[in-house]
Amino acid sequence: MTLIRKIDYNLWEGPKMFDFTPHFMRTEYAREYYPNGASLLHDPVHPGNKKIPLVLKKSEDLKDAFGGYSSGGHKDYVDMRINSVANRSGFFYMGLFCLFIWWIFDIFALSAAPPSFKVFNQILRYGGYGIGAAITFIPLFRTLATPVRFHKKNQEVYVYHKKVLYRIPWDECEFSIRIAKQNEGYRGLQDGYQLSLWLSSVHATNLAFDEQQHVELNMIHCMRIHAPAYAYWEYVRRYMTGDTPVYTEISKKRISPQPTLDIELVLWLLLLPVSILCMPHFYALATPFRRRWPKEVHEWTGEKCNWN
Repeated sequence: MTLIRKIDYNLWEGPKMFDFTPHFMRTEYAREYYPNGASLLHDPVHPGNKKIPLVLKKSEDLKDAFGGYSSGGHKDYVDMRINSVANRSGFFYMGLFCLFIWWIFDIFALSAAPPSFKVFNQILRYGGYGIGAAITFIPLFRTLATPVRFHKKNQEVYVYHKKVLYRIPWDECEFSIRIAKQNEGYRGLQDGYQLSLWLSSVHATNLAFDEQQHVELNMIHCMRIHAPAYAYWEYVRRYMTGDTPVYTEISKKRISPQPTLDIELVLWLLLLPVSILCMPHFYALATPFRRRWPKEVHEWTGEKCNWN
């Protein structure tokens, strides 16, 4: 059930959260340049450096935004994860749900089949469990994409997406928070919101385009509650513009903690099934499969760093 309501010819209003009420509209710029821009309902937040007046009772410095979406803080820049990395837990739980449904089907349908279908039933049974297990665990080991690097000192943003390298002046970054009509796993049963970075071909450094094109990069997708998307944007905005308060843990890599002592290792192994169920995101971040920045980014940054 949607909580978004139309209040004017070209104006939609989301629910009030943390003393902030978002508004969405169709824009001529999106219609001309963005994929499916004619139907896009969004709130453009940059260019324009739109300040989001979220009233937070906790972490006024947006520490939660840094902890949830950053892959590391540095002296002159911060790396922020994209949705394909930050929201891996959703695919894990969706796979568990598929396994549960298949288990119910196995008990009440496959087990009741006549003996003549025994071989077929075995193939179908284990095939279903195999597909469910793949949906559940493959996201935990899928290659991590490079984050988006916000370089405060250079006032530039570096993006490596689909083998295209972008070097974007901060004032030319195109951000908007849009209404996502198709939500991950829920098929539109709840409102969805998405912070999108629109990548223009004019900022591509390793590929030439015949005309200006835009590609959408999903920074974060959230359902029902729009505050995480706005908090993500507000954190980035404060960081790049020097507004305070903002939390940045300098020279700190954010990955899942690893046990060090023998007793910790034993406890970790004993609690492994429970910890995977409760914290699949940490295991996804611990995967050794990671995409690396092109050497040009290290030159622009002034140091080599591949935290993601």
